[in-house]
Amino acid sequence: MDRPFEPDPGNTGGGILLNVNLDVYENRRWNSFDTLSIIAIASSFFMWGVALSIAPLITTWPFIPAGYDVFIIASSPTGLLLGNLLFGIFSDRFGRKRLFLLTVFITAAGLLIIALSYSLLLIIPGVFMAEFGLGGDEAVSLAYIAEILPKRYRGTAIAETTNTANIAITVMAGIFIFVNYSVYNEKLSLLIIAIVGFIIALFSRLKIKESIKWEIYHKEKPDKNVIRYIPLSFMGIAIIVGFAFSDLVLGPYEFPKYSSLIIFFSVLAESLTGIIAGFILGRSKRKRLAIIGFAGLFISWLFLVIFIKDIIFSLLLLIILLIINGVTGEFGWMARGMLEPENFLTSFRGTGVGIVRSVGYIIYIFTVFTLYNSSIRLYSYYLLGIYLIGFIGAIIYLLFGKETNNLLIH
Repeated sequence: MDRPFEPDPGNTGGGILLNVNLDVYENRRWNSFDTLSIIAIASSFFMWGVALSIAPLITTWPFIPAGYDVFIIASSPTGLLLGNLLFGIFSDRFGRKRLFLLTVFITAAGLLIIALSYSLLLIIPGVFMAEFGLGGDEAVSLAYIAEILPKRYRGTAIAETTNTANIAITVMAGIFIFVNYSVYNEKLSLLIIAIVGFIIALFSRLKIKESIKWEIYHKEKPDKNVIRYIPLSFMGIAIIVGFAFSDLVLGPYEFPKYSSLIIFFSVLAESLTGIIAGFILGRSKRKRLAIIGFAGLFISWLFLVIFIKDIIFSLLLLIILLIINGVTGEFGWMARGMLEPENFLTSFRGTGVGIVRSVGYIIYIFTVFTLYNSSIRLYSYYLLGIYLIGFIGAIIYLLFGKETNNLLIH
C-alpha cells in the first residue's frame, strides 16, 4: 500500500521527511488533522474580518475628532502591508506554525487596545497592531492551507476559510446596527469576540503540525518566473482596493450616516455567496472563475457610474447595486485567493503571496488620502478604473497564466 511519505532512515530526530510520494499525499482522504487545520485558518480569517471592519466602523464613535478618521482608516492597510511582507518572508525561512503562534498574540493585543481605549493616540496604534498581526496571518494562512490539504479540497477550503472574513465583517456591522447604540456596548462586543477568537485560534494552532511540504521543500531555490506577478497583482489591487472602498470606506467617506448599513448589506451578499457557492466554485477552473468575477465587478460598477445621479438620492438603489457588485466580487475574491498560493513553490510561497498582496495595500494607502473629501462622482470613476485593472489582470492570466485547479504543488 502506497504511503504519502517515508521518514528519512538517517534522520533519528524524526523531523525532516526525505522520501515523499507527492501524488499519494495530494490524493489522500480528509482526516481529523485537516479539520483542525481548517479551524485554525478560519479563526484567523474571522479575526481578520473583525479588524478589517473595525477601522471604518469606529469612525462613528463620538470621541473620534473630526478629520482624524482618515488616519484610522489608513492605519489598517499600513499594518496589513507590513504584516504580509515581513511574516510572508519569515514563514518561508522559519516555518508556518511558528509564525502562527506569534501573529495571534500581536492581533489579540491590538484588538484589546481598541476595545479598552478611549484615546485616539492608542486606537490608531491598536488598529495598526491588529492588522499587522493579521496581515502576517494572511500570507502564512494561504501558504499553509495550500500545502497541507489534498488537492481535491484545496480550492474549496481556501474559498470557505477566507470567506469567514466576510462573515466577521457582517457580524461586526450588524452589532453596530442592531445593538442598542452605545460605545460601551460596541466595545464590549469587540472585547468578547477578541477573547473568544484568541482562545480558539491559540489552542487550534498549538495542536496543528508544521507544513510537511515546508519541512521538505523550504530549502529549494524558488522559481524566478516574475511574469505571474503582473496579473496576480492587478487582481489583488481590484479586490483589496475595490472591496475596501466599495464596501467598507464608502460609508464613512460619502454616506457617514449609513456606514454600518452599507457595510452590512454589501458584505452580507458576499458572505452568503461564499458560503453557498464556495463548495462548488472551489473545484472549478481558476481562469474561468477569475474572468467571470472580475468582468462582473467591472460591469456592475459601470452601472453604478451610469446611474450615479439617482444613487446620490437613493440609499436603496445604492445598496442593491452594491449587493450585485458584492456577489460578482466574491467570485473574484475566491479566484484570487486560490491563485496566489497555488502559483508559488513552497520555498517562496509566503514571500510571493506577501509581495502580491502588498502591491494592493500600497495602492490602498494611496487611495485613502486621494479620495478623502472627494466628490462621489470622482470616487465612483476612480473605483471603475480600479476594477478595470482587475479585469485586465484576469485577461492576462487567462492568456498567459497556468491553470492551477487540481495541480500538484510543492
